[in-house]
Amino acid sequence: MKKKKIIFVVPDGTGIRNYLFSELISYLLKSNTELLIYHVLSKDAITEVEQLHNIKLTTKQLPKYSETLQQKFLRESICYARLLFYVKLEDNPTLLATWKKTHTGKKKWFYKLVEFYGIIKHKSYSKILKLEEKYQKSIETSIVNELEFLKQYKPDAIFCTHQRAINAVPVFKAAEVLGIKTIGAIYSWDNLPKARLAIKTSKYLVWSEHMKNEFKKYYPEISQDNVIITGTPQFSLYENANILERVTFFKHNNLDTNRFTICFSGDDVRTSPNDPNYLEHLAQSINSSDYKDKVQIVFRRSPVDVSGRYDEIVNKYEHLIIPIEPVWSNTKKQWTQIYPIYDDVNLLANICKHCDLVINLGSTMAHDFTYFNNASAYLNYDVKPAENWSVKTIYKYQHFRSMPHKDVVYWINSKEDFIPLIEKVMQDNSSKGKEWFKVINDSSINSSEEISKLLIE
Repeated sequence: MKKKKIIFVVPDGTGIRNYLFSELISYLLKSNTELLIYHVLSKDAITEVEQLHNIKLTTKQLPKYSETLQQKFLRESICYARLLFYVKLEDNPTLLATWKKTHTGKKKWFYKLVEFYGIIKHKSYSKILKLEEKYQKSIETSIVNELEFLKQYKPDAIFCTHQRAINAVPVFKAAEVLGIKTIGAIYSWDNLPKARLAIKTSKYLVWSEHMKNEFKKYYPEISQDNVIITGTPQFSLYENANILERVTFFKHNNLDTNRFTICFSGDDVRTSPNDPNYLEHLAQSINSSDYKDKVQIVFRRSPVDVSGRYDEIVNKYEHLIIPIEPVWSNTKKQWTQIYPIYDDVNLLANICKHCDLVINLGSTMAHDFTYFNNASAYLNYDVKPAENWSVKTIYKYQHFRSMPHKDVVYWINSKEDFIPLIEKVMQDNSSKGKEWFKVINDSSINSSEEISKLLIE
């Protein structure tokens, strides 16, 4: 039987955890498949995957793609026009929050033109589609090398781990021209309303029925037959995680097994600029309460936050705050090159399993804790007035409308709420988020197996 040739496009470091660390690689290699990893990763990142699966990967570096000015103008105009269209569709102005407004110099004037053009085109969806056609036509001038490569390699299918990565555009356009089957994963549960579907593929993989319905709403031109619910390997990775005994995990990280344990999970600087203040408010509240010797805080920063913005608070409350650093490469500050070490899957699984409560600003960690049936709370107050940032905007983001009701998490509406929250969770530490988790992810599907079947069928 002839081997199926599959190209696995990994255009940035985010695809490593969900796809290269998952059982998807094993399923494909067991299925008489010749697998090529087409990537932008470092040698160390590839080695990490090879050691995990005890295999030797065939790899090829994804070439750098420099857009023409016309291509970039069209792509950005489409995004802005779609965002404006979605704002009206959803009656939700926060959909524009993902649109960057802080350009300077020549970029400022470029984006002024983009916005002007987007405003004109957004009034009719048919005009947006014509703009898409124009953009797709413009890409054809940049695919000569990819056409040559694909004609020579002759893959049966090509898979992309992230729908937004611009550097993967030429290979998928070339595949379309050649009639090669392509499958693209929507990377996360909050991605579709952001209007950044840069990678056009034959089929799209989503986590749930909710995301499939979003596709129908935001991209009605794409047939629902080509939007496949596969769940996500993101949570199924925990099934094979090395979960330590609580005593062992606590001892290894200098934690007190007799204390109620809160995980404070940090966001990146742009998402939550006031995270250090929130961490300090939590520490102050505990320190001035009857619980100061009964509670401890595990601090896990966002893996992509390499700033020192928490240092002063952590040092000030070193008796209370225990930092547990993410096990990521952090060798470069570019998003495409920072990648997780597999040990971080085990580390995060143990944190979610053994901490009683997670506190953060609207992150997916609520779902990670739900997986382990532990409680989660969202910070929901402003530390200080700010012109361009407020929690009042954060929780109006479209993806939070997926909540079946507001009680799927605890809410911290002021710094006075920390101690009452701790008392509540001490009395009943089970998760409230199972309903919400079912909405955003179909966990009844073996995601890795399902994706492998779609690639080799």
